[in-house]
Amino acid sequence: DAVTPEEVKARYDKEVAALPKQEEVHARHILVKTEDEAKDVIKQLDAGKNFADLAKEKSTDPNKADGGDLGYFTKGRMVKEFEDAAFALDKGAYTKTPVKTDFGYHVILVEDKRDAAPPAYDQVKDQVRQLVMRDKYLALLASAKEKSKIDITDEALRKGYDDANKQPQPGDAPAAAPAWRTHDDA
Repeated sequence: DAVTPEEVKARYDKEVAALPKQEEVHARHILVKTEDEAKDVIKQLDAGKNFADLAKEKSTDPNKADGGDLGYFTKGRMVKEFEDAAFALDKGAYTKTPVKTDFGYHVILVEDKRDAAPPAYDQVKDQVRQLVMRDKYLALLASAKEKSKIDITDEALRKGYDDANKQPQPGDAPAAAPAWRTHDDA
């Protein structure tokens, strides 16, 4: 009860403001078995054929019914060759040469690029509440230590006590980013 909703929201806002910007792309792809098939797809696109229609007709990927739509993704979510090609394209552009991966040959269209959105407050508020509670607990311990004289005569115990007191203090940046600060669920 010592943690108010306002404190949790303020901590969330602080953490979100500290997040590095992470680009994500919205892409479609057409997956085929051979390089020649992929080159033929590119020729048809150059001639003005619709990408989604070609994906439905030519792609071997299960998402072909959706016109090859992969939705938005950030770096680290796709195989390297595919990712490198997708992030190098401008919005509205498609690959002019086939992209080879272990799955086959891809023709990739980038529909959109944007900065990834942070996780929604309601999705992470319980985790943020735990951070605020931890900070308050550490502040309470620090206050109690300041008000009390502690004299430890056993050297091993004193070393352990001193090491334990090197833990983060309220307001310190966490040693590692909270788990929700990743964009794997974006």
